[in-house]
Amino acid sequence: MHGTTKGEDLFNQVIVAMNNFELPFEKLSGIATDGAPAMVGAQKGLTALVKKEMSRLSLDPSDLVVCHCIIHQESLCAHSLKLNNVMTTVVSTINFIKSRGLNNRQFKELLSELESEYGDLVYHCEVRWLSRANMLARFYTLREEVRRFMEMKGGPVMELSDGKFLRDLAFMVDISKHLSELNIKLQGPNQLISSLLSNVKSFEVKLRLWQGQLERGNTVHFPTLQEQKPDVTTEYAGECAKLIQAFDERFHDVKNIQKELDVFATPFNVQPSDVPDNLQMEIIDLQNNNELKAKYHNLSLLDFYKLYVRAEDFPILRRHALKFASLFGTTYRCEQFFSKLTLAKTRFRSRLTDSNLENQLRVASSSLPANIRRLAREKQFPAITLGESRHAANMRLSNAAVIDFFCLFFHL
Repeated sequence: MHGTTKGEDLFNQVIVAMNNFELPFEKLSGIATDGAPAMVGAQKGLTALVKKEMSRLSLDPSDLVVCHCIIHQESLCAHSLKLNNVMTTVVSTINFIKSRGLNNRQFKELLSELESEYGDLVYHCEVRWLSRANMLARFYTLREEVRRFMEMKGGPVMELSDGKFLRDLAFMVDISKHLSELNIKLQGPNQLISSLLSNVKSFEVKLRLWQGQLERGNTVHFPTLQEQKPDVTTEYAGECAKLIQAFDERFHDVKNIQKELDVFATPFNVQPSDVPDNLQMEIIDLQNNNELKAKYHNLSLLDFYKLYVRAEDFPILRRHALKFASLFGTTYRCEQFFSKLTLAKTRFRSRLTDSNLENQLRVASSSLPANIRRLAREKQFPAITLGESRHAANMRLSNAAVIDFFCLFFHL
């Protein structure tokens, strides 16, 4: 897309792509968005325009599952932590050291002389917010070295000698690590939306456990904070409460389809009376089939539906499973694809055409393995022209082979 990226523009491109691949709206299961206005605007957002098109085609737009990227929402929840004094001090100190070449070199020399565990600090980037956990952990580990260096530079960080600040820093190290671990679990391709939601709900239970323990002064799950031996931890229990509230306020779009997800993910554990009316008879037949129950426990969820839930026996349940197996709970694929786009399309490649870029990105994002030997064997070199010396021809053919090899290498 070379022009604007408003909701109407996005919708038109979606229609073009669906027409190219002959994808009907009848098979559209859901839309995962990043929450941008162009995507979720009530009147002119992509989601609203898709629903209008479905209504025009006499399809029920309420069957469309629209969810905000679970990874993005988890990232927004993490911003509810309000220990701003920690982040402000840490970030400003790291920027003072790393943004100036002389300071950075002198700090590295100090770490080398002191034989520190690490050789440098870690920058913090708001966009790549997972860096916060590593940044805080590294800063906490090197806090004494940082304190000495800042005193040598005539700008002592008084907070590094304050026990309250160190306890706050230790808590931020631990809670940021827990949030990063959750975020990593949510990443990756081919993740079912049911498993993503299970990870989120599991973390919510952990937060409630940590809140209760911190209210009683128990820091067993916060080892860095435990090192500081705090007398009172009720403030940190309050920070956990803020996270709990943030998680409760978000993920409504996914939690609203919890019953349908349970039918898909755990069909043998749901109560027939709790599932939609059109699925009740098939769920009863499925739950009373001991052979299928044994297969369910010995296979992955998708293999179970693929191999044993046949359309002849369970037509409605199979269609239900196809719908929820195809949903994207995150925009991970899009973000991964965009990263590959930024690597391929740079300002140094001014002659890169749209069609060539599309081909490169298709190869880069494909999960099919490339057969290099077969591709190289099928490559045809130009014949020797009349009047051309054998040496010149060999040089030309050799150069052509090198160019073709690098083209193959780049595409892969």
